[in-house]
Formats: sequence, structure tokens, C-alpha cells
Amino acid sequence: MTESPKEVARRLAAPAIKDGFQLQALHEYRSADGVPVFWRIRCKHADGRKWIRPMKRNGGGFAIGEPPASEAGKLLYRLPELLAADPARPVWMVEGESCADALAKLAVTVTTTGAADSAGTADLSPLAGRHVIIWPDNDKPGGKYAEALRARLAAIGCTVEAVEVASLDLPDKGDCVDWLTANPDATSAEVEALPRAEMNAPEARLAGFAPEPLRRALPPGEPYPLDALGEVLGAAAKRLHEVIQCPAALAGQSILAAASLAVQALADVHIDGRREPLSLWLVTVGDSGERKTGVERYALQAHRAHERLQLEQYQADKKAFEIEERIYKGKVKEAEQKKAGNLREALMRLEDEPRAPLAPWLLLDEPTLEGLHKLFQIGKPSLGLFNDDAGDFLGGNAMNRDNRAKTAAGMSKLWDSGQFSRVRAGDGAAKFYGRRFALHVMVQPVIAEGVLSDDLLTGQGFLPRCLMAWPQSTVGTRLYVATDLTQDPALCRYWLRIDELLNLPLPVRDGSVNELEPRALTLEPEAKALWVEAHNAIEFAMRDEYAHVKAWASKGSHQALRIAGVLALVEKPGATTINRDTLNRALVLMDYYLTEAARIVGTASVPAKIRHAEALLGWCRETGRDLLYSTVAMNKGPSCIRTAAAFNEAMSVLEATGWAEYIEGGADVDGRNRARVWRMNLEAEQ
Repeated sequence: MTESPKEVARRLAAPAIKDGFQLQALHEYRSADGVPVFWRIRCKHADGRKWIRPMKRNGGGFAIGEPPASEAGKLLYRLPELLAADPARPVWMVEGESCADALAKLAVTVTTTGAADSAGTADLSPLAGRHVIIWPDNDKPGGKYAEALRARLAAIGCTVEAVEVASLDLPDKGDCVDWLTANPDATSAEVEALPRAEMNAPEARLAGFAPEPLRRALPPGEPYPLDALGEVLGAAAKRLHEVIQCPAALAGQSILAAASLAVQALADVHIDGRREPLSLWLVTVGDSGERKTGVERYALQAHRAHERLQLEQYQADKKAFEIEERIYKGKVKEAEQKKAGNLREALMRLEDEPRAPLAPWLLLDEPTLEGLHKLFQIGKPSLGLFNDDAGDFLGGNAMNRDNRAKTAAGMSKLWDSGQFSRVRAGDGAAKFYGRRFALHVMVQPVIAEGVLSDDLLTGQGFLPRCLMAWPQSTVGTRLYVATDLTQDPALCRYWLRIDELLNLPLPVRDGSVNELEPRALTLEPEAKALWVEAHNAIEFAMRDEYAHVKAWASKGSHQALRIAGVLALVEKPGATTINRDTLNRALVLMDYYLTEAARIVGTASVPAKIRHAEALLGWCRETGRDLLYSTVAMNKGPSCIRTAAAFNEAMSVLEATGWAEYIEGGADVDGRNRARVWRMNLEAEQ
């Protein structure tokens, strides 16, 4: 009975299998007409070790080894499929047969010469004149493999690109299989959209070579739809944009967030038995100098004036309370000191114990979760976290490594339903309901990149609850506008409306002083039909357009209800319904936010090793250091490079992308011979 190649492979690999290896695959190399020529056996151990051997025909049987190659070189893997493919389509070249098989499942034309050291031995003539995209492994041998292929492919008329593996957040030595495992729903279009760099120029190496970018540039965003904010909010935002000359999105975000804070206590949107609070969370990214502080000052002017008046009233009420409390305690003491009579009856005859006035605060800038919960207990039931430079909040105690998960989860519960619980050794357990919490934080890009790269904040759901904007800078284009915004009709109208909303009586549950019971806002029939249509469209878009931002998109239709509720109450404080026009404008805004999330997420979420590589390269430029070694980098370099592991990881990125070249044998630097030295490319533009 004739053995099949797979049976033979298992037999030949028996010693390895006995040692704990498992047979993973048998890769078949075929001639141009499809005839099997040899195979490659691939086994892997649970500890990560690999056992890979070629297998060839040997007379009437099989043996370990490869057959002699032709004068042109060894066969390419998947050669018949390569020759049958449309020559106008690009050919992907990867390291290893497993990578080729994985990529072939996406119906792309793919081949390989084999391992990283095989680039010089393969017959590349079937690729002559084709456009080739190399996807090397994320390590130094991978970079050498790509360069070796580039030189040979260019000689036979190929145009060559290489995937920018350093930007894919792969592990060290990671390959396309690792990327596909991390992105199981990836399509061929998404693979073809991966960041790539041309490799056609012969000078494409460190000496005179243009290095690869360390990251993909953030593509330009869509214009912020200020008109969708309506007559009151939109007009105010436009004037801030025109006079302060900040990005339109910065003005829109600030005004919408401020409006949410003003109305969130008054109503919830009700739809099919579900409640949607009107609390909005917004995150705006902008460099220093974008006039974030100036915009927020006007957006929150009425809120701050209201808070000041509340503070004055609180101070007077607190003084009166302290007097009443002393009187009450005196009466209690007097009743307790009387020996005759029933103490219980005496205490029952007393007036109710005085109640302390509620803390007057409305605006917070960097609260801890415990502090926020405490303030919700003793203060107003509607609060907002507003910070025009949120590095102190995101880098502070509330969001440090130990507290980040707790803070994100606790705040997320407030966004969801306005509830929280407290369990303390001295106070016991308690649950609190009917609170509302709005948020607008403005962050600089370097902070935003770290936040967007935080898997915890994304996976837990904190970031996907945020409406994000990262507008293009207006710095360098702003000419002075001689206008007094404090007298501007549009802003004065906005401030009056915000003041009116903040002074409306809060809908507090009977028997409570600070548990909200907001009234219902419902959708008119035409508005509901439009919302259902939009809900379904967003759901379908999560299969393709929003596939990589599902966490944001899954909340899109709910966010639209919140935005619509905010717009409705600003335009008509006593509103009980949301009409089609208002909902449509909310959907226009939500479309902007989802488009913005799709643009930002993935591009701006930069892995730490890329940011560290950028910091190290920047420090070398600032100090003029063209020869770099680990000791000087860790002792005098950027603060993020303080360990050998961080240095080595950053250097592997810089090497792979052409910003650094390892000097074999070391070099004399700073008066001593250093064993590990890199020549840095400080001339090229990043």
C-alpha cells in the first residue's frame, strides 16, 4: 500500500513527535505545471521550538532533504497559483510557507522563497516586471530578507514595496500570521490598505537611504458640522470659531459638552422601555496653542457664573445650618439630661434635625473616583468633569496604573445609568441613584496617543463612550479679529439659555434632596422611524466601514439619542418629544463622530515601542548624537528609555525602519570602545 506524503511526513518526523513536537503542516512545492517536487514538514513544540525539514522523493519512496535546484534557483512556493494570477495584481512575498498559506485564504496572490535566509537562492524570474509587496517578519533578519529581495527584484524590473511592520503593533519576530490572528475578520482590502513604503530606489538604505516612517500619518478629518448644533448652540460655536479662530471641531465640542452639562439633570430619552441619559462624554485632541483654554472659558462662562452664585448661597445656608444644628444639639442634650419623663417622647417632640445644604460644585477638573462619589453624596446630583489640559487628570491619581480600571469602570456606570455604590468598612454598603455626569477633556496629541493605545480603556468601554475629535491645527493661519465676544449677540443668547436651563428646578425624587428623577423625552413617530433606520445602518456598517471601531459604533445609535435630547432641550427647555429634524441633526453629528473614530483609532493608537523609538530618535537629533550606545541612552536619554529592555525594543524598531544601523564589531565613542553601537540617521526627515 502506497503511503501518502502526509503519512510519510508523520513517519519521518516521528523522532521529533516523540520528543513532544506536533505536526502542524506539510507544505507542497510544485513545478509550473503543478507537479509536486518537494515538501516542507513543519512541527512545533508547546515551548515554542520549531522542527522544520524538507522532504523529497527518493526513488520509489521519500527521504529528508531537498532535490537539486535548477540553475535559475529554487522553486517559489505556490508557483502554479502565481503564474495563473492576473499579472496586473500585486504579488505578496512573505517569510515562510505558513504565512503564505494564511494570506492566500484572503484570495490575494502570495508566494515565498521560504525562510529569511532563502532570499538569495530562489528563482525569482516568474516575478519579472510584477509589482511586489514584501511582508517581512518584525525582526532584524526580516529587514535583511526584505532588502535582499528588493535588490534582486529591482534587477528584473519589479516595483517593490514593503509593509511597515513596525507600525502594526506586532510582537518581536511577529509575522503576518500573528497580525491575522489579532485581526481575525480582516479582509483582503484591509490587508492591501496596510501602511507600506516604496523600496525601489537603490539608495534606499541608511547611508543616503530614506528610512520608513515610524507611523502612518493621521489622515485629514471631515469638517465639523456646526450647523447641526442648531440655532442657539451652532451660532455660538460659529462665533467662537470665527473670532478665536480655533478649529471648528474644538468650538463645537466645547459648546455641545457644555450644553449636555446644562440639561442632563432634566430629562432622559425613553425608547421602547429603555432610558438614555443626556450625559455626553467628549474628548478633543489639540496641540498647545490651539486656544483650548480660550474656547472653554466662553463655553462655560454661564456655568461658572451659576456656580459662583450657588457658592455664595451655600456659604450663607451653611452658616444658618450651623446655627440651627447647634440649637438642635442643645435641645437633644437638654432632653437627655432630664431625669423625669420618657426620653423617646421628648426627642420625638423635637423638630426635624437640620439638614446640611448641598455642596454647590458643578465643575470638576481632576477628581478621583472616591472624591466624585463623595461629592455626589453631599452635593448636587449633576456634575461635569471639564479640563482644557487633561494631562493632569489622565496622568494623575485617578488614572494611574493602580486606579485606572476602577476609575474607568466607576465612571462608565455613571454614564450608563447614573448609579454607583460604595462599600466602606466604617460606613457599610450603600447604593446611590439618579446622578448625572458629563465630561469634556482636551488633551495634547502625545497624551492622546498613549490613551488611545491603552487596551484597558478601550476594552473596558471608557473610550468608546467618548465622542472624539482631532481637528487639523489652525496655528499659523490666525489673524487678529477685533471683536468683544462678551457683547456678541449669538454668545449672549447662548449664555442666557444656559443660565435658564441651570436655574430650572431639578426633578428630584420625593423624599430625597439629590436623587434625580428626570422626565421622559420620547421620539415622535417620524423621528423614531428615522432612528431605527440609522440604528440598522450602523449595525450593518460594523461589518466593514466600522469593523475596526465596533466598540464605538455599537454605541452610535444610543449616542445619537443623547445628542438629540440635548439639542431638543436647549432649543425648547420644556420639550417632552424629539422631532425628526432634531434627530436628523443628531445623526449628522453622530456620523461625524463615527467617521472621526474610524480615522483616529488605529492610526493614533501608537504602541509604546514606537513612541519610545520616536523619543530616542528625537533625543539623538537634539543632542547631535549620531553614534548611540545603550549606557548613554539609559543614563542621559529620554525618560521612557531607562531599562535595557526599553532600549533594545526601541532600537529594534529604529533598525527595522532604517533610522539606525548596527555597527558590527562596535566603535570608539566618548573615549571608550563600545561593543554595541548604532549609527543614527539624523539627516532624513521623519
